[in-house]
Parts: sequence; C-alpha cells; structure tokens
Amino acid sequence: MRVKFDDLLERLPGPATRKWPNGVWFAPAFSADTLSVQLYTPKTGTYPAPPGVNIIYMGIRGRADISIAGQRHEVQIGDIVPIEADVPHEFVSFTSDFAVYVVFWRSMAQIKEREKLKAEAQRKAQENA
Repeated sequence: MRVKFDDLLERLPGPATRKWPNGVWFAPAFSADTLSVQLYTPKTGTYPAPPGVNIIYMGIRGRADISIAGQRHEVQIGDIVPIEADVPHEFVSFTSDFAVYVVFWRSMAQIKEREKLKAEAQRKAQENA
C-alpha cells in the first residue's frame, strides 16, 4: 500500500459541517487497531484531538508554531513533534502552505486501561439500573 501526499491534499478541504464549520482540513491516510495517520493542513487553530491518544506531528511543508502545555515551539519541514496523550496543545500560527502528517496511537497498556475503565463503568451502570 502506498498513500501519496498529493492524493491526500486533493481531498482537502472536506465540506463544512456543523462540527467543522470552516471545512475539514484533515484527510485520513491509514488506520489500524492502535494507530491512524492523517494529513493535516490547519487553517484556524487546532481541531480537538481524541482523548487518551498519543500524537506525533511530522512537518511536511511550510512552518508553524505550536503551543504544548503552554510552551511555544517552532515546527519546520522534517521536524517530528511527539505529544503524550491528553497534553494540551494548539497550533498558534502557521504559514498558509503548512502541512503535517499526524500519527494518532495508543499503546497496548493504554488500550487495556481504557477497556478496564469502560468495563467498570458498564458494571456500575448495571448495578444502578
């Protein structure tokens, strides 16, 4: 399997929706059980990341500044920016041509912990029913 940058870029922007009134500026490239990869070309701030997911941004084009837990960092072509699950972050400025690959992933330990919490919540809901 091969996914080309230009093919993903042609799919952007996606149509505006209630959730994404400025259009969808990410295109899924690949997904498996614990990992997914998207092309992301932000135009207004940052779209919310799924909870409990580690993120890796890989700079492909342009430049940006990202705020991670209140600290500002520059992102350029070739840079890799790992962010642990649930750490607040946001692209605060970027060139109009900025693009990154985004890798969302959960470790097996994170998956097991989420399954454990979900099972506990279901058990409590059944007890209270």
